[in-house]
Amino acid sequence: MLFICNKLIASLVAVLVCILPLCLCDVEKTDHGAASHKSDHYKNGVHNAVFDMQALLAHMKSQRALWIEESQNNDSSVGSDNVGELEDLPEEVRHRRLKTLAKSHDLNNDDNIDEQELKEWIMQSFNIVDREEANERMHEDDGNEDGMLTFAEIVDKQYGYKEGDMKDLEAAEEGHEDHDMWKVISEDKRRFDAADLNKDGILEEEEFMAYFLPYNYAHMFPLEMERAMKELDKDNDGHVSMEEFIGDQQDEEHRQAELSQFEELDGDKDGKLSPEELRPWALADNHEIAKEEVEHLYMECDTDQDGKLTIDEIVRKEEEFMSSSATDYGRIVHFVRDEL
Repeated sequence: MLFICNKLIASLVAVLVCILPLCLCDVEKTDHGAASHKSDHYKNGVHNAVFDMQALLAHMKSQRALWIEESQNNDSSVGSDNVGELEDLPEEVRHRRLKTLAKSHDLNNDDNIDEQELKEWIMQSFNIVDREEANERMHEDDGNEDGMLTFAEIVDKQYGYKEGDMKDLEAAEEGHEDHDMWKVISEDKRRFDAADLNKDGILEEEEFMAYFLPYNYAHMFPLEMERAMKELDKDNDGHVSMEEFIGDQQDEEHRQAELSQFEELDGDKDGKLSPEELRPWALADNHEIAKEEVEHLYMECDTDQDGKLTIDEIVRKEEEFMSSSATDYGRIVHFVRDEL
């Protein structure tokens, strides 16, 4: 679906600036959009028995310096050619690790990966990507490197202002760029406060996940929907018209794309979007994206078309899994234990 594809593209663009630092803290007892699939079988979306956690931790410490160097050199090839890296591994090693990884997702031990198990695998990968993205950003903003973030640190790193500057920004005349910046920062503060569940004025790692990726955390949904409606509902009638949704888009191709997206969102075909109809646009649904990837991988890899995906079929179709951003095999294979 077009609106899902647009949201996925936006998410992938953001992910390009980071790579595989994982949060190993205890997860709060909050239902998540992208992480609601997790159970006791997982620890922060990673099977501890399958992955070499020491290697993951070492990789986490080195990646920030790597990406800083990449951005300075403007070299998009640094750390990005997962397929090339994977092909450097001997075939025997690749296949053994893929079997190990696939077997770890065979929760009922029947040597098949059914659709639900494959979806769980994909959702685990999304969880890893979310965490690496949030961790990279958190490291960037954590000025005193204490593993926690105050709002003052975020404002300093992201906007270039000190806490004492806020009153001057607020006092600027309506319409002045300083006052507009104050509005932006104020909205950011509301998101910070919503993510700060224990109200101590500090975001620890899991709280920062909710702040940075609010579409994954149910307690952040109301604020995100309020923000989306405020952005689009110009006449404040509680709905988003087609004109409000499309905006001032001048390019005809983009106008048609926006119109198609609007029509898909408009479930009751009344020519306007309710907050509930707008929700898939405002809040990315990883479950829907995972469902589409399951259908794709089954179509490509279920060679005998019996509705089952065996471990052997997965190994034979290694290239599909190697290149899939959903299963993330191209990177993850480097951290799968050779022996358990």
